[in-house]
Amino acid sequence: MVRIFCAAVGLQLLLIGSASAQQSTPLKIRGDTTGAPRGCSAASGISAISAWFAAFTDADSAGLAKASSTPNGRFVFSIAKFATSDTFIRARTFEELLAYARARARQRERMTVQEVRFNGWRGQVLQWDRLYFTRSANDLSDKALRGVGKGGYWCGQGVWYLHLAPRPDIDRGRR
Repeated sequence: MVRIFCAAVGLQLLLIGSASAQQSTPLKIRGDTTGAPRGCSAASGISAISAWFAAFTDADSAGLAKASSTPNGRFVFSIAKFATSDTFIRARTFEELLAYARARARQRERMTVQEVRFNGWRGQVLQWDRLYFTRSANDLSDKALRGVGKGGYWCGQGVWYLHLAPRPDIDRGRR
């Protein structure tokens, strides 16, 4: 009986240790998240942002569909050039976004959100004017590149618009 108990405790410690070793850097949240409409929360917005970036990295169509909002068929995503070999992209439909995510997956694209600075709710939309992230891919650079963005989360639906660009050197955001 003691052996079984020790084995169970050891297995739990092993699993806990493995899980904590895989934990990524925590996402910093700043700014104004007050004034949410009834039934909405900033926590849902933060979850949608995290889920959107994870789904994009994996080119996961179901995950991107769940984390993206298309009220009245409208959605906007844009990303500026991060390297000379890169191209500016604007996607106004989910199909265009998914095609771009799949193309970037072939280059092992990775975008990791570091910090989000919210500037409050405007009706059903929680907006952020600064989203700091890193971006890496086989065709971009040997090191992760720093980026900045802005966007909005439509309550209960997902990320509605997202614009990303290289972070200027004068931006003192998270390094």
